[in-house]
Amino acid sequence: AVVSTQSTGGWAMDGFKIFSYQDVGGATPIVDECGGHFGPTDTGEIEYHYHSRAIVPYHLACQGPSLSNCNNTQHGTNYCHPGCGADVCVQPGTDEGALREYLDQWDPTWLDKYTTNNYKESNFKAIKRLFKELIEAL
Repeated sequence: AVVSTQSTGGWAMDGFKIFSYQDVGGATPIVDECGGHFGPTDTGEIEYHYHSRAIVPYHLACQGPSLSNCNNTQHGTNYCHPGCGADVCVQPGTDEGALREYLDQWDPTWLDKYTTNNYKESNFKAIKRLFKELIEAL
């Protein structure tokens, strides 16, 4: 059974779902520059989806996955999220086999073409690492 505090808030123009601030089980979502990531949803399926945020732009900054190109899609004000530090962001704890099965629908080698965050680490470790990187950047 999937324990979820997620709720679908809507669908983006690209067809991906937009969820609330929390990920499955109440975890903090680790999102890309557009505000989305690959990971389990309230149905238990692995898919790309967006999350609302407490900071501007609140929902989407661009259509994802960003592949580290969000800034190239902005004209004028840049609303890109800091991202996860990789081309493709995957929620920590996401099953790699299930992720690859989802992506195989389009291209079995797609994930190997880009850098990914360390999604195999725990969510707590990922947040701690990202927080440390943010502090160091300031």
